[in-house]
Amino acid sequence: MEPRSVLPQGASPEADSAEAGPDSPRGERREAILHAAERCFTRHGFHRTTMQIVAREAGMSPGNIYRYFPSKNAIVEGMVERDREEARRRFALIDRAQPFWEQFVELGRTYFVGDARAKAVLCLEIWAEAARNPEIDAINRPFEIELAAQLSELIDGARARGEVAPDVDAVAAAQIIMVITSGLYVRTGLRRDGDGAASFDWALQAVYGLLSGAPVLRRGDRDGCTHSSQEPSA
Repeated sequence: MEPRSVLPQGASPEADSAEAGPDSPRGERREAILHAAERCFTRHGFHRTTMQIVAREAGMSPGNIYRYFPSKNAIVEGMVERDREEARRRFALIDRAQPFWEQFVELGRTYFVGDARAKAVLCLEIWAEAARNPEIDAINRPFEIELAAQLSELIDGARARGEVAPDVDAVAAAQIIMVITSGLYVRTGLRRDGDGAASFDWALQAVYGLLSGAPVLRRGDRDGCTHSSQEPSA
């Protein structure tokens, strides 16, 4: 069993956290461990990866790694929190005064097209573990809730500006998009279509239909995603 805490006697989690900013030496070391763990989880799977394997990948002793993360679950928590901050940053960069659809498409391409397979495989590993491990599920679920809320806010703003159909339920649409993106992660992880562009374009058609009320696929549309570059206004 992995130890739950290895803080030196007299140390506090608050003091430890204060020294672990992303630009501090400790923060940089934590980030290196997270990257090493990502490679290990992707290569070996979550269950087969031990703290000793992560330590070796990170180029440090097994005893020393526990000074940064007391368990594999703590490493997953670190990954989720880092990805949450990155998602917040990306959503904050979306200019609400500019057309919604083009920015939405670019945001999606960042996650699903090109060199995205390793991240998708990692997500599948964490989701699989979350299905068995309530602690991992509790770590991951708030991130999903926050993403859905951010999507809902974007859609609601676009609807108010007349960029999507006026009767679209922003909350329901965000949940449906979350379901679609979960499927994209599965296909990207399995790499069924090269760089992921084909699956992403099919998903865009579905989202376009959802937000515009237009048919998702009409006869003659199979060879191209005719809606993906347009604004999904009514």
